Amino acid sequence: MKKEKPLCPPEKRPKYEDIVFAVVPAADGSSMELKLDIYQAPDQQEPGPCIIYYFGGGWMWGEYKQVTQKAVYCRDLVRLTEAGYTIVSPSYRLASQAVFPACIHDCKGVVRFLKANAEQYHIDPDRIGVLGNSAGGHLAGMVALSSGNPEMEGDVGGNLEYSSSVRAAAIFYAPSDLVQLIREASEKEEIKDLSGTEIENLASGDPSFGLEARIVGYSGPGRNLLRLSEVARKMDETDPDWKYIELAKKCSPVTYASSDCPPVIILHGGQDPVVPVSQSECLYKDLTKAGAEAVYLSCSQAGHGPTVSAEADQFAYDFLKNHLN
Repeated sequence: MKKEKPLCPPEKRPKYEDIVFAVVPAADGSSMELKLDIYQAPDQQEPGPCIIYYFGGGWMWGEYKQVTQKAVYCRDLVRLTEAGYTIVSPSYRLASQAVFPACIHDCKGVVRFLKANAEQYHIDPDRIGVLGNSAGGHLAGMVALSSGNPEMEGDVGGNLEYSSSVRAAAIFYAPSDLVQLIREASEKEEIKDLSGTEIENLASGDPSFGLEARIVGYSGPGRNLLRLSEVARKMDETDPDWKYIELAKKCSPVTYASSDCPPVIILHGGQDPVVPVSQSECLYKDLTKAGAEAVYLSCSQAGHGPTVSAEADQFAYDFLKNHLN
């Protein structure tokens, strides 16, 4: 896999760097440290609003240091530190390190850690928002919408006396219905068995080969996207592979649309070749139908990042700011 050039690193160094917020198991049985960087004005002492940025990368690539990311969002968010905001960029387990819902548990552990240590890091625990793009947008959506769900909550980092709920979320061109993605992928991908372990295949660097299925652990002889799509279509709960459909549902933001959801803004490019724009459309419709506060903005000519548009991006930042002030 070729390395990306450092296109949009943050313009400032973190105030607090490489903070370990949890120690978690990896797929190979080893332990790994999850870390985060905190960007903040050097002289900030009073608790202020906080935005957590979850990086994208297909749940397979990316890093919290924000050195090689294509998306501009962390860079833009860091500029808000001049207005008293705290910006947090955390790591989470990639799919090559642990399959779903490990990364969701990690992302919720970040919120609890910040609330538990709010005084130390000058954060108002009641004014935390999340933003993510692509796979990071999916994680931001899961954090915001599935608060309190035991299976999705996990216990990463402890601090379980604190809620992982957040005040608002911005979701950029993210997968929101994994079951639908499995159905659509089965129609366009060459049908091959997802042989070997999901970890081995994910680590091979092919992001298109059954990722929708692999991230929930679906792999092995006779297992392919067409087979899993058929299981979903028939709704046969007695099928031994039904558990993967159930997990895909549980790891989909659309599953948790309710009137209790925090305010959400959803952005998506009309020419996105990676995540169908229908993923954001269905999330918006489900949220509004449930009575949640949601805004949806689509730019007809935008693709899959690195930005939707300067105006659309700023609109999302302003949305978060309005709900965190």
